[in-house]
Amino acid sequence: MKYWILEILKTFSMPAILILIIIVVLTKFIDINNQEISYIVLGVMLGVILGFTADLIKRGFDDLTKTQRLKKISLKLLEQDADSIYRNVYLWDLFQKQDNIPKEDKVHIPPEIDLKYWNLLKQDKEFLMLAANEPFNEIFYIMWDFEKINSQIELAKRGNKMAFQLAIALYQITVKDGIHKKLLLMFKSEQEIKEIDEKYPKPKEDSDNYKL
Repeated sequence: MKYWILEILKTFSMPAILILIIIVVLTKFIDINNQEISYIVLGVMLGVILGFTADLIKRGFDDLTKTQRLKKISLKLLEQDADSIYRNVYLWDLFQKQDNIPKEDKVHIPPEIDLKYWNLLKQDKEFLMLAANEPFNEIFYIMWDFEKINSQIELAKRGNKMAFQLAIALYQITVKDGIHKKLLLMFKSEQEIKEIDEKYPKPKEDSDNYKL
């Protein structure tokens, strides 16, 4: 609601200021000795101005509606990415904490983070402009961090040993700081995430797993 009020005020502010300025300017040209002609001229000018202002307002509302629709669709798609990311990291964490799996089997290149809709949306310049507003500024910041993980995983697949170690370290940091959960909390409640967690076995805590 607050967002809509601010955006509506922005839409009306420029046309309103323009009308006030023009009215002030036109009143200076009113001839007191010949008010009838002056008022006719003023009326014609105001008619043109109001028509122009109405067009500005319509365009403003069209842009507002378009932006709001883009936000709604983007959030819905990004929520699916957040679900996928959370599941991906959670299962990796679960695998790393299994006592019955040899440590050497756990030392592999982590799975690539699925950024399906993010990779599609970020090609749109209008979508990238959403980064100026909440909650997109926070979402973008986290998604860029996951992009960094993927870039290291890609290098690791090419044989870069340093990237391999960094990819694992970034995964560990993600788990330790709960970054994947912070992202999902922008779309779901704690209770909803708890219900997701209940679908999977609870990983055993082992502090030795995450020594960086």
